[in-house]
Amino acid sequence: MTGAGKRNKYITIQEMIETTSYGEVSEAAQTLLKTWAAIEPVSSRETWLTDRLQATTTHTIRILFYAGITTRHQATYNGRTFRFESVVNPGEANRELVILATEVI
Repeated sequence: MTGAGKRNKYITIQEMIETTSYGEVSEAAQTLLKTWAAIEPVSSRETWLTDRLQATTTHTIRILFYAGITTRHQATYNGRTFRFESVVNPGEANRELVILATEVI
């Protein structure tokens, strides 16, 4: 479990909500909670996508346990957005969530 001193980033966790308007489906972010987190970079890579260079950075985000957080959620911190790729409850202890997230650049 991560100590309280390492959870030093105040993040907003948002739920992605699909809305339909005049037959058009769009996604909107709705705030679920604000909490302290530890954010650590894991890996970074660059790839060419349709004639432009795209960077992808993967992070591990650790927060205190909160029921219902899934890969349909994302986090924001200082104008940065992190899309959740996996959410793990270590040991099923309901104490902490370890989230693998990709930063949207």
